[in-house]
Amino acid sequence: MKKVSKEFLLEELAAPVVESLGYELTDLTFEKKGKDWYLTLFIDSENGISLEDCEKVSRPVSEMLDEQDPIEQSYFFEVSSPGMDRPLKKEKHFLSNLDKKIAVHLFAPMDGKKDIEGVLKSYTTDELTLELETGELLTLENSKIAKANRLDELNFKPLPSAE
Repeated sequence: MKKVSKEFLLEELAAPVVESLGYELTDLTFEKKGKDWYLTLFIDSENGISLEDCEKVSRPVSEMLDEQDPIEQSYFFEVSSPGMDRPLKKEKHFLSNLDKKIAVHLFAPMDGKKDIEGVLKSYTTDELTLELETGELLTLENSKIAKANRLDELNFKPLPSAE
């Protein structure tokens, strides 16, 4: 029988609650930081995420977790936005970021580099293609990618001078 991860089980429990409130569960982590365990849900919506959105999701998910009691040890529970440099883990994450700049971290160096940035031009379950700054297209096997993140470019406008 295939072993199912704790995170997968928690995601199966939390996703319907999050989605019923009009949000997407983009990621979930259950990890030990120091001596404490943390369960963190990352949520998103078309309008972005505010502190109020996190609170709106936190209460019903917390109640469901108390009722289902899927975690043996004590833990801290957090709800957060995925942030500007959101991780890309699922196929839908990659597909929704086509033609956007991403960063890829490889398990092993390729041409002496483990970190590559480029515009995501295509994605399949087997590979993705990046357009590098040079204009060159680079295709990478997904199995060689340790992690990938979206890179948002901030365009700050200068403040008006106070003269």
